[in-house]
Amino acid sequence: MQQTVLEHYPDVIVEYGFINRDPSMRFNQAAFTQLQKDIAHMEHTTATNKDIEYLKHTCPYLSAEYLQFLASYRFNPTVDITCSLDEMGALELKIMGKWTQVILYEIPLLSMISSAYFSHVDTDWNYTGQLEKITAKGLQLVDASCEFAEFGTRRRRDFKTQNMVVCALSQLHCGPGQCIGTSNVYLARKYNMKPVGTVGHEWTMAIAALEGTYENGNSLALRKWHATFKGSLGIALTDTFGTTAFFANFDRQLASLYAGVRHDSGDPFQFIERVHAHYTKIGISPATKTIVFSDGLDPEKAIRVKKYCAKYAVNCSFGIGTNFTNDFLCASDPTKQSKAANIVIKLLKCGDKYCVKLSDVTSKHTGDACEVERAQTSLTKLGLLD
Repeated sequence: MQQTVLEHYPDVIVEYGFINRDPSMRFNQAAFTQLQKDIAHMEHTTATNKDIEYLKHTCPYLSAEYLQFLASYRFNPTVDITCSLDEMGALELKIMGKWTQVILYEIPLLSMISSAYFSHVDTDWNYTGQLEKITAKGLQLVDASCEFAEFGTRRRRDFKTQNMVVCALSQLHCGPGQCIGTSNVYLARKYNMKPVGTVGHEWTMAIAALEGTYENGNSLALRKWHATFKGSLGIALTDTFGTTAFFANFDRQLASLYAGVRHDSGDPFQFIERVHAHYTKIGISPATKTIVFSDGLDPEKAIRVKKYCAKYAVNCSFGIGTNFTNDFLCASDPTKQSKAANIVIKLLKCGDKYCVKLSDVTSKHTGDACEVERAQTSLTKLGLLD
């Protein structure tokens, strides 16, 4: 996303905030100290010449201008990030700065937060059986003809776990299905896999705020994204302001430009029906498009969804995150699940404008409460919000 931000909104100042969806997840001082050290170390992270060459040859949709920008990019966490721990153990974290500068913090920060928590707070777990578990999951998906990718960086238990997961997935036998890649570019390179991913909610959230329209926020975001990537990375995210508002914007012209859509909240089976109906209505064969599912998946759910897609002759693939990289049992009682983190970092403001997300699941709504209400009212009056 950094490339398209650099092209369309190079000077916008933004603010992000950390959101913990699980109030019982409290930090201690040891975890906070580790997090502080990890954040400070980010200033030493740079893209090497070999990194840039890898991206140049592996991701041809990245422009020469962007790769030149990335080669000179440096994190500046002491300026960009404020982080504190209150007396109850609640973590507060804000990121503020020029959008082009701070957009890359979200994923590494979330992985650092999760790792610190599971290193110093919840330590009742171990790696026993993890390799066997991920191998079994991968084989289950392959044998069920599922195409899937590993999306587990931001909520992984730690780096060791994700490294183990991606290594195992890279070694799966060829079958009717396949693991098509990982969203972790470092591990993709290490294990000779394809780096994969899709646009995030913040792109549409920001454009709606900056351009002052929830009604047409999706279409503006989709057109600007396509202007940058010319059809590459062509999966449209549907639930930034609810799928009704999305489909109202996703006309035949736009739908023809995109390879498919991504489901990230709400009932996946109802979504399949809506996607099939929408493509049919605008004169596009659903069989020529793909749905990428990425909402709280495990192999069993993915297989059920695939079978339902087959019923409607829609292609599908799956991005599986937490179930791959943070699926553990308690070491003290292996009959109990060790709860994974449920954390996000979301865009809060662009300039002086609040940014909101209206998911298809109300518990995932984010943003200033008054602005969320204003967005809901605006879209409801237009008949664009269920």
